[in-house]
Amino acid sequence: MDHKNMAQPLDISRRKALKILAGAPMLPLGSAAAASLLSACGSGNDRVAGTTPAASTAVFTAASFGGMAAPSLADPAAMATTTVGSTLTARFSDGSSRTYKLAYQPFFITGDLVPNTAGGTIVAGGYFDINNQPIIDRSVAGKERQFFSDCPDGTSLIRLDKPTVKGVKGNPVFAVVQFEYTTRDQTQTTAGDMYGKLPSPIAVLTLDQDPATGKLTLVSYSNVDTSGAHGLWITCGASLSPWNTHLSSVKLH
Repeated sequence: MDHKNMAQPLDISRRKALKILAGAPMLPLGSAAAASLLSACGSGNDRVAGTTPAASTAVFTAASFGGMAAPSLADPAAMATTTVGSTLTARFSDGSSRTYKLAYQPFFITGDLVPNTAGGTIVAGGYFDINNQPIIDRSVAGKERQFFSDCPDGTSLIRLDKPTVKGVKGNPVFAVVQFEYTTRDQTQTTAGDMYGKLPSPIAVLTLDQDPATGKLTLVSYSNVDTSGAHGLWITCGASLSPWNTHLSSVKLH
């Protein structure tokens, strides 16, 4: 988080409130949250004509997340898709708080063609061999394609000091994403089981954060060359280290 922004006195204007929350790339302040924030701050104008805003010394102090119950068979449709009912609550030094509903918006679906940081396009979650060549699924004749993961796993969201990034109009943010495995080949049969049979890919996403809303947009995708370590295998849990780096792990059986 940008503690410099967080330490500023709280202004009742919508512009100031958005700046305080959107200044931290970890806060998923999207369009729905922005609308809620604007409503909480009054109208779309920064100041109502003929009025003097009350002075406030409240500052942002903490953010917390509210969980949700797992969907059940009482709502099968919710179980068949990505369902989000969790919330983010921002708290301020004067004891006030604001709660925002969270939502799920994917950067891509694995198997999609996305912009490659090196130029051209690349298969999201795609598998590569030790020579950095795509590993092809030839299980169905005439439908050959690159293998790609169906299990994105550990992810770290990383902010660097003043990076220069091509194609970013707002704040550059990076996400390191590891992909644990792919379940089956295109036959989708037991004989086509692929669990643990491919080297796990890991990628660095370059994201563009809108300073006004906090929304993150994919700019490019870079597959990490792990051939020097003879590849990765079943990459599972991950975390952001105290040194602002991605800390990865593999699953042992």
